[in-house]
Amino acid sequence: MVGIIVVSHGNLADGLLDAMQMITGEQASVVAISLKESDAPEDLGERIKEILPEVDDGDGVLIMADLFGATPFNASSRLYLELDRKIEIITGANLPMLVETVISRGGNDLKSVFECALQSGKDGIQSLPESIRKK
Repeated sequence: MVGIIVVSHGNLADGLLDAMQMITGEQASVVAISLKESDAPEDLGERIKEILPEVDDGDGVLIMADLFGATPFNASSRLYLELDRKIEIITGANLPMLVETVISRGGNDLKSVFECALQSGKDGIQSLPESIRKK
């Protein structure tokens, strides 16, 4: 099964994991890694690298980062380039993305899980229909 690492600034990753578990129940091979204000940015990559073997059973790992171009994404991207391991990275991590991805990963390969995360993240962004908005 594809492993999932949610990496973020502050407690966002922990909060997403907690909310996801309320909906889906506890999930194997899904972890949160948070970058605290007092953490050295260069240490984040090492923390991700250390947890990779724990969540990867051979099917690969999807890393969900909170913000494109920021430290969690950059640390993950360096590992993607450095390691000989099946890794995909997606940014803009949100709750619909995480919930749909953990539900869909059974029996699917890393590419399919990545595509599900991308689509469900986009689909989870909605607005109140214009027809019922107050004018």
